[in-house]
Amino acid sequence: MKAKKTEIHVRYVRETHPVRIVADAAVSTCGRHGGRLLPLLLLDTTDRPDIADFIRVHESSGPGDVEVTWGKVEAKGHEGAVALFLTFIRPMEFFMELEFNIVRQGILVEQALTGQGIYLAQAEGDGDRLSKNVDRPKVLVEVPDTGFRDKWDDLYHKHLAQDFRSKGLGRSESRQAARSVIEELRKLGSLRMRDIHD
Repeated sequence: MKAKKTEIHVRYVRETHPVRIVADAAVSTCGRHGGRLLPLLLLDTTDRPDIADFIRVHESSGPGDVEVTWGKVEAKGHEGAVALFLTFIRPMEFFMELEFNIVRQGILVEQALTGQGIYLAQAEGDGDRLSKNVDRPKVLVEVPDTGFRDKWDDLYHKHLAQDFRSKGLGRSESRQAARSVIEELRKLGSLRMRDIHD
């Protein structure tokens, strides 16, 4: 699914709320997206039949187009979160917001930015895991560099350091621990699955 940066276009009330992420995984496929490790999100489509239809239709329609924007969530009760705003153009037109807690789900944002992509799939209920059905339909969405990386780097380090401080580490130790965690995640994110003939 080709992507570009855009403005946000909400058309329906159902599109004004973030889509709930039931579970996540990391996947890498030879010959797809350079073999990069990408996050896969299992989405609750209970109130979003359009997303369920899109995932089903995409299986037979082939590549489509999507416009991508990252942003920090400023709404009350959503402090410490960033969002990925996706405006799909074809094969269907609709909008979705995916929200990520910076501390708990920062690895997903990091992987999406590093791998420049994300997989979306429909959850089969609460408690679902990819391992319960690894062959379920999924959509690969390109997430190109939109200029968010620098802001993300600052946000991620700041929030991780604050989290370490809240757990009892000193100021400098918290900053160092945050840097170490991010470095390790980036090493993991740089891994690629290679074809056995490479």
